[in-house]
Amino acid sequence: MDLEEIEKKVQAIERDLKYCESLLNKEARMEFAKIVLEELSREVRKLLLRNIPEALRSKLSSMELKIRILYHRANALLSLQEE
Repeated sequence: MDLEEIEKKVQAIERDLKYCESLLNKEARMEFAKIVLEELSREVRKLLLRNIPEALRSKLSSMELKIRILYHRANALLSLQEE
């Protein structure tokens, strides 16, 4: 996978991440958002293992943190919904 493909993948991850964030803000389809966030987390981890420029690595690390935060938020909202 060359750098251009990786950058396209990062853009797709960003788009999906924003979508999940909007779902959680609306408190809608939280189970779906959680599943998507799990997949995004796996994709980001795979990309971080590659030899990529430091700027892109930093961006991916920030995205990984945001994914983890949103994932925990989804879990919290789901648990509140069950009560």
